[in-house]
Amino acid sequence: MDISGVISSIRLAQSVIPEQESTSETRRKIFDSVAGQEISFTPEVGEEINLQLRNCAYDDDEKLTYMTVAVSDPNRPDDLFQLETDMRYHYLQIYARTELGNPLVKSKNFVELGPEDYKVELQVESTDPPTLQLSFERIEKVLAQVHTEYHQFLRSMYEEHKDKFEVTKEFEDGQMRYSAESDMDKKEMIPQPGEDDFELWTMDRDMQMHDRITISHYAYDFVKYAVGAEAGGDNYFALS
Repeated sequence: MDISGVISSIRLAQSVIPEQESTSETRRKIFDSVAGQEISFTPEVGEEINLQLRNCAYDDDEKLTYMTVAVSDPNRPDDLFQLETDMRYHYLQIYARTELGNPLVKSKNFVELGPEDYKVELQVESTDPPTLQLSFERIEKVLAQVHTEYHQFLRSMYEEHKDKFEVTKEFEDGQMRYSAESDMDKKEMIPQPGEDDFELWTMDRDMQMHDRITISHYAYDFVKYAVGAEAGGDNYFALS
């Protein structure tokens, strides 16, 4: 495999976190308590994924802890932007909507390292080691959700129906905001028994018809999110 050719075709992001140990007592305590931890797991679909909390530094001025999570994922798509879209969507579904206007993780930045490797840089409003550990584990849970048959269904709906969505742009507060809408019937996205059978982490029973109808609404929301992200790029994530 021509690695150089692959890397040259991948979107490279700029790192926003200097990967070095901090010097203050607070910073050193956080670094020693958390940095270096590792998680390995095999997702529902794909091969083993490895995560390492490679750096953890507290910013006294911003009152935020900067964390660098290095990921080695042989299952990831070549396009890091697609993976970023998928992870941000599931993070929103699992965590962000329950935290309302006070999110634990203030921002996420994705940086390309190679065909299988990347890092996720987090800004976390906490200096508590167990809370920082929880933030690290959130990346594992979200990534595990990306590599499921359920998510493959969501992506298939995106590929099938993305052209039915119209993107609108609105300039607000000095920023361009992107959104996508469609008048398509969400019933077109109902997973079909025998064709789209999968398990959901929120459900401990077989899917009933009303569950499939609910999932069609999830699929619509995902396609709407992914179409908007594709149109807005990094600006979309900065505003979402």
